[in-house]
Amino acid sequence: MLQTALVLHLLGTIVWVGGMFFAHMALRPAANGLLEPPARLPLLHRVLAGFFRWVWLAIALILGSGYWVFLGLWSGQAGLYVHVMQGIGLLMVAIFCFIYFLPFRRMGLALEAGDLSAAAAQMALIRRLIATNLVLGLTTSVIGAGRFF
Repeated sequence: MLQTALVLHLLGTIVWVGGMFFAHMALRPAANGLLEPPARLPLLHRVLAGFFRWVWLAIALILGSGYWVFLGLWSGQAGLYVHVMQGIGLLMVAIFCFIYFLPFRRMGLALEAGDLSAAAAQMALIRRLIATNLVLGLTTSVIGAGRFF
C-alpha cells in the first residue's frame, strides 16, 4: 500500500513540477522569442488551460496519496520533513488556486475582449506566480528526496 501511495505521489509531483519547469523555462521563452503578443498570449492561455486540467489531477493525487500515507499508514506520526513538505505543498495549492481563479480567468476575459495589454499584465503575474511555485515545488522535491539519502 505504501508503494502505491508513493508512486501516485511521485507521479502527481512529476506532472505538476515538471510541467511548470517546461512552461517557465522552455515554452515561455520560445514563445516570447518567436511570437508577437497577438499570437503569443492566446497560445500561452490555451497551453495553460490544458496544463491546469492536469494540475488539478496532480493536486488530487499529491494530497490524496500524501494524506493516505500520513494518516493511514503513519497514523499522523511523521518527521518534521513531512510537515514542512505538507506546509509548502498547501502553499503551492493556494498559489495555484489564486492563479487559476483570478489572473488566468482575467487573462481569458481580456483576450476575449481583445485587450492585449490587460492579458499581458495578467500573464506577467501568472509567470511570476508559476516561478514562485516552481521554486517551492523543486524545494519540496529535494526535501522529500533528501529523506531517502
